[in-house]
Amino acid sequence: MTFEDGLDVAFPEIAADPFEITWQTKSIQYRPAMENYKATADGRLLKENAEYDHIPEEERPRYNDELDGFESSIEKMIGSRRKVHHDWVDTEYHGTFEFHRVIDDEYVSLEARFSDGKLLEVKLSP
Repeated sequence: MTFEDGLDVAFPEIAADPFEITWQTKSIQYRPAMENYKATADGRLLKENAEYDHIPEEERPRYNDELDGFESSIEKMIGSRRKVHHDWVDTEYHGTFEFHRVIDDEYVSLEARFSDGKLLEVKLSP
């Protein structure tokens, strides 16, 4: 999850600029299995609409390398999928979810509260 510059919501004091961080989300109702979200400057929560294409083996970066054993099969899988971004969709989120990140070796956990699709507050998680 990212936050766009210009968002008019106060963030708690942390050891970094929250707008320059990609946060990991937790407990969002949409089951964020490697999904990308962003809060826009006007406080809307958007979810990336994307799909993943299969890349033919001969186009993968390590496919033609001379590798042996178990590592060979793993290394040849690298680059087997390519993300194709389509657009961003407004989730019209209503509720609270946690997001976090390790900053300077310290775990930082915050909560975002949305009402009727609009971000109202960001605070430290208890």
